[in-house]
Order: sequence, then C-alpha cells, then structure tokens
Amino acid sequence: MNIIERDKKYLIQCYTSDEIVFQRGEGMYLYDDQGKPYLDFSGQFSACSLGHGNEEMIDTLTAQLKKLVSVTSMYVTEERARLAEKMIEITPEGLDKVMFGCTGSDANEFALKLAKFYRGGGRIISFRRGFHGSTAGAAAATGKSEMIQENSGISELLPRGFVHSAPPYCYHCDFGKKPCSCGLQCLKYLEQTMLHEGGDRIAAVISEPIFAAGGVIVPPPGFWKGVRELCDKFGALLIFDEVVTGIGQTGTMFAARYEGVTPDILVTGKALTSGYVPGSAVMCRREIGEAMDRISLHGHTHSCYPLMAAAAYKNIEIIEREGLVENSRQTGDYLHEKLLGLQEKYEVIRDVRGRGLLQGFELEGIDGGADKYKLGQKLYETMLRNGLITELESRRNLENVVIVMHPALITSREDVDTAVDIIDRSMTECI
Repeated sequence: MNIIERDKKYLIQCYTSDEIVFQRGEGMYLYDDQGKPYLDFSGQFSACSLGHGNEEMIDTLTAQLKKLVSVTSMYVTEERARLAEKMIEITPEGLDKVMFGCTGSDANEFALKLAKFYRGGGRIISFRRGFHGSTAGAAAATGKSEMIQENSGISELLPRGFVHSAPPYCYHCDFGKKPCSCGLQCLKYLEQTMLHEGGDRIAAVISEPIFAAGGVIVPPPGFWKGVRELCDKFGALLIFDEVVTGIGQTGTMFAARYEGVTPDILVTGKALTSGYVPGSAVMCRREIGEAMDRISLHGHTHSCYPLMAAAAYKNIEIIEREGLVENSRQTGDYLHEKLLGLQEKYEVIRDVRGRGLLQGFELEGIDGGADKYKLGQKLYETMLRNGLITELESRRNLENVVIVMHPALITSREDVDTAVDIIDRSMTECI
C-alpha cells in the first residue's frame, strides 16, 4: 500500500483529507512526495508564523530537547517564567497574569472556567459564526453549527448556559441592514440578549476580534467599544479569542489594539510557537488570575512544558527582531489591494475583507447564488492543484462561501504576486 492508502486504512478521518503527501517544508512552501512546491497561504490553520523549516527555531528546540523537556506545571522552570514575563510585556496593558496550555481549545476552556469562577456562575454569550474550539465548553461557545451541534447523538456533550447572539457580519447582516445606516443593530441585539438572558448574571462575552473561521468577518468601527461598554454595564467579563488573530497575524501583535479595547481575558495559540510545537496561553487581569490561585480547576500534563516555552519565546524574539508584525500590516495591505483588483475583474467575487495577513474574499454564483457552493469547492481544488494552499469556508446552512488566507508573517510582496496570479489563473479555469 502507498502512503495515502495506509493513511485511509488506519487513521480516523476527522477532517476532509486532500490526497497530497507532504514531505518537507521550506519558508513559504511545502513540497509533496513528487517534489512539487505549494505556496502555503493557509499557514497550516494560521500556525506557521515564521514559515517552514526556520533554522533558528530548530536550533532552539534542539538545544532545549538536550536540556529539559518533561516538567509539569507543578514545578518552576526558567523557560516558563521567562515566557510569562514576555507575554505580559506584549499584551494590552492591564493583563498581568498568564496560564499556558497546549491548544486553542483548552485555552478557551480555561478562559471560560476563569469567567465562570470569578463571576460566581452565569451565562456565556458568544456569536453565531464564531469558532472557539472542539472541546466541550469551547464547542458550546462556537456558533458555526459544527458537527457536534448538529448530531443529536453527541450534542448532549455540550454544557448548558451558552447563548449565541447575532454576529457583526455586514455583508450578510442578520437584520437586512446596510453598514451606512444600520446604527450597529447587532450591538443593540447583543444588549437585548444580555438583558433577557440574565442581566447581571452574564459571566462573559467571548468572541474573536475578527471572525476567522466564520469567513474573515471584520466588525464595523465602534462595535467592540460598544461591547466593552455593555460588559461593563452588566458586570460581564470580555474574552477575546485571539488564537488566530494574535501574534501579529492582523498587522498588530493582537487585534484588540485596533479599537483600543482591552478585554478582561485574552486567549492566544497557534502562531504562539509558530506551529513548531503545540502551545497556547491565556492572559487576564491580575485579580481574575489570583482568584484562580486558590483552586485546582484546570491543567494538562503538557501545559507549561519547557519545550513549548522555549519555542514561544524564540518565536516572539524573531518576530520582534525582524519587524514581522509591521511586515504583516504592510504586506497584508498589499494583498488586500490585489484582491480588490481581482474583485473588479470577476463579478463572482462580491466582498474582500481582512486586516494584515488575515484576508478573505466571498463568492456568489453567477446566476444569483445557486451554484456558489460548487464554485467555491472547484476554485479551492483548482488553486490547490495549481500550487496554492488556502482554506475554504463554505456551508449551505451558513449561506456563505469564503476563500480564507492567513499566510506566515514572512510573506513578501513577491509571494502575494505569485498567490494572486494563481488565484487569477484558477478563476479563469472555473468560470
């Protein structure tokens, strides 16, 4: 049997699996077993902030492997103390305590536990189309109607007390409004949701500052300031899930900085370690974190591992030294401009949105939408065949088809030109 046949025979296929065997990576490219290069504009779910095969990261991990690896969170290591100090330095002012984890899902679980414990219970409000992970609490907060929500056999695993509000999705407004005259109706609806779902018994509002997996949904100006005011009004905590948007992906270290809104709890992961080892982090206000010091409520064997801490610290060091956050902003602006050029050329591209190197474009069918799902799948597959890795956000029940891109922070203008040329060529093959 070849590799793909062995993989299908023995591996539980939880995800749709493209039949490509990748054997190595270098910089912005992955190479399959035939030596064919693929420009990685997915960043492997937004994790590979430094690209593939970064020698400095590899040397750091090799040195740490020889020094110290398997130490649980019960004991102190220099690596975790150093990373903790660095995380507080780079996060918005007022977030003074941190906990490390393994994945974005378990980090969001901890954030939810923090909020529930600190507030003495209460409901959690999130948004439709938002995504927060695949573990129980994180999945309950997710508003994308994933399989765990839809399958009655496993949906009972979801905890109670989670409520979904209308998303700030201007292109597909739930209220049929236009951005120029809506008066932030989604914000007004959130206030009504908070009022009717418990008032001062709301533990927290959790959301991505930009809804990545929902189709790169960028909320309108003033939305997050309004949410912050509502949380303060009802005594709820504000949790920003920056697992995708954090660590420079949107052109600032954390997307929270765009509107100057500081959450009570901030979650990050994925690009925290540039994907070289699993890792995540939860930052919070000092009084929230210190309240948790009195109990044992959350932990994993591999949380706070020295190898993760060393990888994250080195990753941040490289990002700051090389000016990669600024590169994300500038190159992301260039990518956005080039995508707008494609929108002018192809009528099926109806909306282009994003910040920094988190960008997406939404498709509609030529005949009014009936065939847009087939078009999205065909375009994704054609781009992949032509050597460009992207992501496709497309579900009929969510009524949107979006090509999502969040490439590494090392992306150059030349990489953008190559990617856009492949999109252009692939589009002509599909329509």
